[in-house]
Amino acid sequence: MSKLILREALPVRITESPFLQPVLQVAAEVEKLVRGPSAYEVTGVYLEDEYKEIQEWVNSFRPLWEERGVTIMCDGWKETTNQHIINFLIYSTRGTVFKKSIDASSVTSRTAEYYFGLMDKIFDEIGEEFLVQVVTDNEVAIKADCHMLMQKRRHLYWSACSAHYLDLILEEISNRKSVKKVLDEAKKITSFIYNHTWTINYMKKYTRGADCLRPGITRFATNFIALESIVRSKQALKEMVTPSAWKRSTYARKPTGLEMTEVLNSSDLRKKVVDVLKIQEPLVKVLKMCDGDEKPTMGFIYEAMDRAKLAIQRD
Repeated sequence: MSKLILREALPVRITESPFLQPVLQVAAEVEKLVRGPSAYEVTGVYLEDEYKEIQEWVNSFRPLWEERGVTIMCDGWKETTNQHIINFLIYSTRGTVFKKSIDASSVTSRTAEYYFGLMDKIFDEIGEEFLVQVVTDNEVAIKADCHMLMQKRRHLYWSACSAHYLDLILEEISNRKSVKKVLDEAKKITSFIYNHTWTINYMKKYTRGADCLRPGITRFATNFIALESIVRSKQALKEMVTPSAWKRSTYARKPTGLEMTEVLNSSDLRKKVVDVLKIQEPLVKVLKMCDGDEKPTMGFIYEAMDRAKLAIQRD
């Protein structure tokens, strides 16, 4: 089993799949007579069977949709290859199911009319009598499209994605001149360290294995996490650039290495970073709450935002 996973570069999470044990049990029962499916059978016969089974499972939700209604979630995103994907999901009290994915890369102008035609068709496929709410991001064309949809379907309610709104707020804050200056200085530290394997390993000797850069919920939340990590590890980072081992290294003499050392030795770095964190931290807390899966946040979001505003005003 391990040889199959390693030689074929299969994801190791396959060992935790609920479908693995039944396969092993069947193989043990039939012993030497067992034969694996061919490539044709997997991609043809069994793929079609699996698709039908999933469709039946999704259709089992429909009685609940008729009783309670559903929320349609529209999520657009762009890959590093500039491929523009739009996902549609159906949320009900039983859970969230994937409806379909649209590749909009070839669409030269994604206008409100384009989104209206797309979403109107999907709403008809699901059954407009089940629709209660649609949740989208805050793209201007999508917002205009949703107003058009509400004009056609008077019972429909549109909500903007709270997490996307908060990320836009963090983006606007990050673009302020004083905040951008602090972020640029922080990037001189993280960019230099994480561009070289030697400096990463060297840093971890002083931070006890801790990282200064970790992925966040969104791009701008990642900026906050980086600032928070720099404040927490400030003393360790300063000690990192003091020993002779650092000064003898070629990295210490690089222009970017000298810039990083200058930033770390700045007397007011900590104060400037802490001032930015006082603004961003309350918003990131709300963002984490919105993005979490532990419980629905609709009943808490407005109070959470009020508390965030008060925390920012107080500090």
